[in-house]
Amino acid sequence: MIKRSAFFVALLIGLFLGGTVYALQISQIQFDLYLSAGGAATHTFQVRNPDAQPQEITVYLGDWVRTVEGAHDFLPPKGARWLFPRSFAAGEEMEILYRVAIPLTALSVSGGYITSSPSMRGQIVGEPTLSPTLVGQAPPPAPPPATDAFVRITREIIDATPAGDHVTVRLHVHILQEIAGLRIDEIFSASAQVESLDPAGGEFETVNRSNSDWITVTPLRFTIGAGEVQEITFQIQVPFGKTGTHWGMIFVSGSPRPQERGGATVLAVQRFGVKVYTTIRGTERLSGQILRVRKGSHDPLTFSVSFENTGNVQLWPTGKINVINLYGEIVRSLQIEEFPLLPERVRVLTVVDPAGRPLPPGIYRAIVMIDYGGDTIAGGTRDFRIR
Repeated sequence: MIKRSAFFVALLIGLFLGGTVYALQISQIQFDLYLSAGGAATHTFQVRNPDAQPQEITVYLGDWVRTVEGAHDFLPPKGARWLFPRSFAAGEEMEILYRVAIPLTALSVSGGYITSSPSMRGQIVGEPTLSPTLVGQAPPPAPPPATDAFVRITREIIDATPAGDHVTVRLHVHILQEIAGLRIDEIFSASAQVESLDPAGGEFETVNRSNSDWITVTPLRFTIGAGEVQEITFQIQVPFGKTGTHWGMIFVSGSPRPQERGGATVLAVQRFGVKVYTTIRGTERLSGQILRVRKGSHDPLTFSVSFENTGNVQLWPTGKINVINLYGEIVRSLQIEEFPLLPERVRVLTVVDPAGRPLPPGIYRAIVMIDYGGDTIAGGTRDFRIR
């Protein structure tokens, strides 16, 4: 657990009004917990309101991942998401297939969609219970779409593994009127392993190592007066059978505040997140590999390195790229700065030569070495020519 001696400001949206900063402050922005399988723990952090006015605070749990570029991507807890950043014509249809693990005998699911233009939202209709006993059965009859509906999505269970521990789900998407941008979410009643079989061209994302289902937070809503401090407590209960690192986030959202933007006054909500990592003691496995090395520009000399965390804990790799000529001499050395990488995720690194001058024409080899803290060092190479 990281100790902090003072309050830290963690804002996703900051409000600056006439030189005054409206910002909630928190005492701890991250918890790194090591617990045994079946173990439990209780932790607290504090929220301070430096504003001159009281604030209504909402606390909730969420999931998140890092993208291949290293940015944070936030998802609803126990959910899966498909993004389609394109336009759709009226009458267009597509089918999304995914496989989900059934933790017990059945799993409940509810889903919805959001369109960008026009801005609309709606619910997925069809079978709300995921169970191998429902394979091949016609989904419950759905009400006819409203005359102003833009999208219709129907859920159906089409297959199950022989053991009955996984089912395959089909989402049939029917575009009723022309739209641009589509987001589809499936939210499950418990954390479950979700695998995309056919995203229909969409960008699929889920968190298969979430611990948000293990966490209970109190209080969830409260009013905090000007200058006051409120303690938030969370309890975590680790189930048996889990290994490696799991993670989630506790979000704390403040009251809407007016903000001037482009000559107009809008309401903005400040929100911060407290990361909670949980590693099951004695199950750690460190492993990683370089998937590919590509050369980009030669002035400045640039490489793209794809590195995968094939283990089950978060890694903090570092590395370097040595460029050698035909005689085996190192002519350039590029450092790969330390970066965080969640388990079972890929990071694409862009590494730029700081020398500031191009290499002379010739044939070269880039030798990439990444130290991820395990017993071995991951390596990769790329031969290239500069004319």
